[in-house]
Amino acid sequence: MEWINLAALVIIPILAVIIAQYLQDRSEKRKDKMRVFSHLMSYRSFGYVDQYSVNVFNSVPIVFYDDKEVIEKYNAYLKSLNIKPEDVQVKTKEIEDNKTKMLEAMAKSLKYKNVNWELIQNPYVPNGLLAQISAENTYKQGQLEIAKLFTNMTNPQTPMEEVREYGAEIERRLEETKKEKKTGEQ
Repeated sequence: MEWINLAALVIIPILAVIIAQYLQDRSEKRKDKMRVFSHLMSYRSFGYVDQYSVNVFNSVPIVFYDDKEVIEKYNAYLKSLNIKPEDVQVKTKEIEDNKTKMLEAMAKSLKYKNVNWELIQNPYVPNGLLAQISAENTYKQGQLEIAKLFTNMTNPQTPMEEVREYGAEIERRLEETKKEKKTGEQ
């Protein structure tokens, strides 16, 4: 009887530690999956183009390594992204469908019953945010054009007539921008 009590005193704490560690590991894995899924859902309407989103997207095979369906959908989505730039317009629906299938598989893996095809395909995107993104893109494009212009202007091989044309083009665009700003304020 003493041996049984002694064995129980030794084995029970060891089992408790093993079970606690198993539950903690399982909880951490779920948190990682939820973090990845939550981020990908949050940025689904704009694509995964910023560095952090790319990092999160690339971590899917690591975080969901134990879910065959998620990995299959991830690979299908990744394959649909690897196309020529001129094919993007033709393949847009296929790309979006593959992204939705991947997110749907992740939701299923996480046992989210209310996350379905329709919810994933219809994110909330306010018009003001779209306008802000468009304005930022226009601004960035303008900066690139100005950088090209100055590069060309400072190139000794650039004919003077081209430099004048570049200057006139900049002035024309500035005037257009001023007019657009005035009509937007009214």
